[in-house]
Amino acid sequence: VMPGYRGAHLSPHFQVGQFLCKQQAGWPRYVAVSDRLLSKLERLVVLLKARGLAVTTLTVMSGYRTPRYNRSLGNVDHSRHIYGDAADIFVDVDGDNVMDDLDGDGKSTVADALWLLELFERDAKAQAIPGGLSAYPATAYHGPFLHIDARGTRARWGHQPLR
Repeated sequence: VMPGYRGAHLSPHFQVGQFLCKQQAGWPRYVAVSDRLLSKLERLVVLLKARGLAVTTLTVMSGYRTPRYNRSLGNVDHSRHIYGDAADIFVDVDGDNVMDDLDGDGKSTVADALWLLELFERDAKAQAIPGGLSAYPATAYHGPFLHIDARGTRARWGHQPLR
């Protein structure tokens, strides 16, 4: 992808640039995004809007990764990101570049990512496309986020809500 295509819409709420590999090289950059992933992300936007949030998109912290870039991060060989059917996302309506306070406790923590995970888990339409889902806490490099993918089978790991 060349820079001029970053703003091209893939779906009503998501653009090409949100999913580009974050490799350190210049242009062109690489991207792959599955329709199933976009459907899941669009459903999440609908669910958030139904809760009264003024969501226009979700922040995609990490979308597509080339196998080389994925290895450079120390991630697993068969990460769903290299297939274009995974995204690490967070809600950022207030524009401060971290997960919004979704659970109402006044701070951005993994509890907000868990709130997002629970919202998605409770929706039958969201579960129509099986995939992976996990909440991740903040680190020194980023705030909390939700991993979502469309791998074709249900998978859960890491931080999960207590039932």
